[in-house]
Amino acid sequence: MEKISELLKKAPTDDGTFYGSLYDLYVFIGLAKSADDIKNGRTITLEELEKEMEALYERSSKRFG
Repeated sequence: MEKISELLKKAPTDDGTFYGSLYDLYVFIGLAKSADDIKNGRTITLEELEKEMEALYERSSKRFG
């Protein structure tokens, strides 16, 4: 939490608003989660992703016609 507070104090936002700071925080948290996933081996290959996306497309096309 301290690191997030420090980051928000130092990092200027594009528009200088509270909402800009919230967006920056959202991106920072997403990147931190991604780095943690990679560090702990929670990744998939591009081929696995393609198979998942194809299966999702098939299910949605059957569902919504």
